[in-house]
Amino acid sequence: MEKSIKSTHFNMSEIRFVAKQNRNLFFVFFLFQFTQLFAQDPARLRIDSLLDRIPSRVMTIRQVEVIAGRTGGSYQERMQSIDKLTTAQITALPVRSIPEALSYVGGVDVRQRGLNGTQADIGIRGGNFEQSLIVVNGFKMTDPQTGHHAANLPIPLIAVSEIQVFKSPTVLQFGQSALTGAVHIGAYASDAFQVKTTAYGGSFNSFGAQAMVRMKIKKYQQLLAVARDQSSGHWYNSDFKNHQLFYTSSHSIGENQRHRLTYTAAYTDRNFGANGFYTNKFPDQWERTTMAMAGAKHNFHWYSKKEGSSTWYQFRQQAMLRSHADEFRLKRNDPAFYTNTHISNVLSYEAQLSVNVKRQHILFGLEQRLEQLNSSNLGERERQYQSAFMQAQGSLGTVNYAAGLLVFAYNWQNPQLMPSLQLGRSLESRQYVFANYSRGNRVPSWTEMYYTDPNYVGNPNLQPEFSHAAELGWRQTPKYDDGTRLSYQVASSLFYRQHTNMIDWVRDASTISPNPNPWAPVNIASVAFTGLESSLQLSLKKRSTWGLDKLNVNYTYITAQHNFTSEQESRYAITSMRQQLNAVGQFDLSEKIQLSVTYRLVQRIEQPLYQVVDAKILVPIKNKWTVFAEGNNLTNTQYVEAGFVQMPGRWFKLGITFGHSAIEKPRP
Repeated sequence: MEKSIKSTHFNMSEIRFVAKQNRNLFFVFFLFQFTQLFAQDPARLRIDSLLDRIPSRVMTIRQVEVIAGRTGGSYQERMQSIDKLTTAQITALPVRSIPEALSYVGGVDVRQRGLNGTQADIGIRGGNFEQSLIVVNGFKMTDPQTGHHAANLPIPLIAVSEIQVFKSPTVLQFGQSALTGAVHIGAYASDAFQVKTTAYGGSFNSFGAQAMVRMKIKKYQQLLAVARDQSSGHWYNSDFKNHQLFYTSSHSIGENQRHRLTYTAAYTDRNFGANGFYTNKFPDQWERTTMAMAGAKHNFHWYSKKEGSSTWYQFRQQAMLRSHADEFRLKRNDPAFYTNTHISNVLSYEAQLSVNVKRQHILFGLEQRLEQLNSSNLGERERQYQSAFMQAQGSLGTVNYAAGLLVFAYNWQNPQLMPSLQLGRSLESRQYVFANYSRGNRVPSWTEMYYTDPNYVGNPNLQPEFSHAAELGWRQTPKYDDGTRLSYQVASSLFYRQHTNMIDWVRDASTISPNPNPWAPVNIASVAFTGLESSLQLSLKKRSTWGLDKLNVNYTYITAQHNFTSEQESRYAITSMRQQLNAVGQFDLSEKIQLSVTYRLVQRIEQPLYQVVDAKILVPIKNKWTVFAEGNNLTNTQYVEAGFVQMPGRWFKLGITFGHSAIEKPRP
């Protein structure tokens, strides 16, 4: 048994995180920005007097939809498949966590181990959980220990402003580390005052509460959100307690307000019985994970003073520290039997300079990332990534384009070129066609390289994996005016992705059951995924106060070609998604009561197809209170999404929500 280290969960006296000074001067960036923040006089406001000044009027401003990431751009003229979940859509879904909400996005394979997103793996278009990038307010949540921890998100669902899902390698938007795609989760502060809270109780002795407040104090836009979820579990040793704390603030500096600073800090603590998570031989498995992060952004823009010039410049930089602790036991109440503990730290810095000349946008940037680990099983590890990139975006006649080239190095060795190209063109009847190509990459996690136990043997010789992805798509968004009763959006795309040096866990086949051979990761020569994805969104203008209001349907079909011998078994590559069908219908039962019914069909390669039906009803009552009820898995389907965890059958929740929004100085 590996020697155990003391589980500290962010006892800083136990964390060794020493970086070379000449490569990490951006610590000065942190000190400067936080000094600027706390040098201001603290706001001394009484909550009751603040509430007295809040008017009942709410101002609604039409917002321009933009794409997250480095390049930005119009969401309507996006040149790749990007799906978005808005706050209104998330509220209507029968979900309590971000992974649960993502399960309704076409092409996204969410595999949960238990309830309420306690632990979830997120794959995109046939990829596995290690190959997807998760980003929170522009900060990458990549975990160097294992991709199982990437979705340990600190953002309560109640605070989420939007979720954007990028379904191809994201060199243009976020740089390296997204082999198959990325999920960007936005939770933003604003000038408008908003307070919202929700609580629920339900089956399996489950209980949860979330609260969020947005407000502006002096010049500081702020958002604070907290959440707690707990349950005794849906089967033996599946209880959990999850906590989340999230804060972000933004403000401008200087009289001309050309400087803007944004701060983000977050924490999550998850304690859960892990029966069936990784093996079915030890039903008393237990795990606790904690994650803390702090990040700061600085944005500075200026214009050319030359008369007649339309040149605009913008400099952006950001730095982040993310720390994650993990304690895993094979026997919950006997830590001496087998316990692994891991503490990983990530320090990153990004800088970008963009130049806008007329309709053309040019971006230059660099990124430095340092990762360290102290683990009882994986040892003490350290590595670095470096990248530099150049991107151009704009219009040439009637064709929109975005092109980029990123140079990536792993520990300052073997630099790789990562190109990306996107093209798009508007047609008549509000149609839009697009095509894109991109190369993606991912370095192996330390679990893949060094983990050892009787069932798994790591491979320290693993090399980074790469992908080549291409997509051809079309969408139509007809105008919606008072003369129509029906509006719709329809989209379809064909995609192809080839992996080289793909990392997968394999083992030799055996006539003995269960197979006694250990799993080991290898670089597979080539794996290719080909697929079709289509979606339809309908919105009705009804003459009555009841009936179907909205309908969203998406379908994905994927084929995969693998280079395996008949004597090999694959853990991930041949369990990828084969087909998926999602449908969400929203019905008005009266002038106020709304019912949402959702349907999910999922089939993975060499696994049985399953179907799940959920529902949620919202009943507003006076004084901004809303009662809701949720029913999950109404058909009582028996299915497994990940590991050996049997997902729960039919279960229910009942809760209440309070929400208030206002601004201090509404416009007439």
